[in-house]
Formats: sequence, structure tokens, C-alpha cells
Amino acid sequence: MKRILLAITMVLAASGSVLAQDSVVIEVPQPARDYVIAHPTDPVLVEGDIAVGTAVPADVKVVPIPDSPDYGYIYVDKQPVIVTMKDRKVVYMSK
Repeated sequence: MKRILLAITMVLAASGSVLAQDSVVIEVPQPARDYVIAHPTDPVLVEGDIAVGTAVPADVKVVPIPDSPDYGYIYVDKQPVIVTMKDRKVVYMSK
């Protein structure tokens, strides 16, 4: 019985680590988040759903964050959305 429980535990632990590899969490520096909140822009309209990991369309103007050149931002529905400048993927959304 102990062997079965041990085997099940090992399988569950291994599957959890595999699932965790599907999404990468990027920690946006707090000063960058503070800047975005202190400097709101006009909201943009983005077709479809926007979520962490999705790319912002190329026709949307992303505003660079001065002290964090790897990041830029937009406002959607009056909420800040921070994206990477390299691939325009959403890495932070205000809740």
C-alpha cells in the first residue's frame, strides 16, 4: 500500500512540474509598475481578449517605460497593461 501511495505521489509531483513549465512568470520591477500607474495614457481598443502571455497587435502604439527599457505599456479599459518591448507579449495586467 505504501508503494502505491508513493508511486501516486511521485506521478502527481512530476505532472505538476511539467504543467508549471507551460507558463513563465516574469516579475515586472515595482518602479516600472509605479511609473505606469502614475502616467496613464489614452486607452486603446484591442480586438479579442487580452491576457498575460498574449501579444499586443503591431498596430497598437506601446509607450516605452523610461527606466525599464525592456518594457512598455498601454491602457485597456482604463487598466494598465505592461508588455515586453521585444515581442509585445503581456507580462502584467492590473487587477
